[in-house]
Amino acid sequence: MNEFNATCDREVEFNTAIMDGRAHKVIDPPKSNWANLIETPPFYGFPMTANLTFTYGRLKTDTEARVLSTNGVPIPGLYAAGEMTGLFYHEYPPATSVLRSLTFERVAGANIAKALQEQAAATR
Repeated sequence: MNEFNATCDREVEFNTAIMDGRAHKVIDPPKSNWANLIETPPFYGFPMTANLTFTYGRLKTDTEARVLSTNGVPIPGLYAAGEMTGLFYHEYPPATSVLRSLTFERVAGANIAKALQEQAAATR
């Protein structure tokens, strides 16, 4: 913490409304904005990693979890669910990503199982 505090940029005014440039270079990757001194105890720390919750855009699917071609026609045998499908384009309605993933993973799985059963029946 002492090393971190010693390298915090104190020349630039702290401003959360803009990329203020208050930087330090102790951590990797370096913090380029909003670096503040850590001065008032108690202090708590825990390991963490950054994760991507979802993407904007990606594969277009229908309500049956079928992947659609660029002209909107389902691609035979191709299903998608979860984070590789597109729903959110400009905003994210909170708490919808996991529910949507679980729902369409089940739909995709049921459709794949049905298609496999039909294929097996056709080859008998």
